[in-house]
Amino acid sequence: TAESGNPPDHPAQVDVAVDAKGNYTVNKAAVPAGNANALSNALKSAAGGMKDPVVVINADANAAHQSVVRVMEAAQLAGLAKITFTTQAPRK
Repeated sequence: TAESGNPPDHPAQVDVAVDAKGNYTVNKAAVPAGNANALSNALKSAAGGMKDPVVVINADANAAHQSVVRVMEAAQLAGLAKITFTTQAPRK
């Protein structure tokens, strides 16, 4: 049995990927590129009943800066304050 004092194996997080063309996926589900409001709705839906989830942004190195900023704006609109980024080692 799990004890309530132990951290969960999977923290509450919403994964957002941004590819080089500016396409978005939220928890591996494609989201139509558009404005921050559409992306915000997708983030809210993905967060569901999670308590204080973290939005994890994984952007392609060639993604436009504005595409990443749009995710941050959408998270703010959705009331999701915790945002972090994943990094990838450069390919050799």
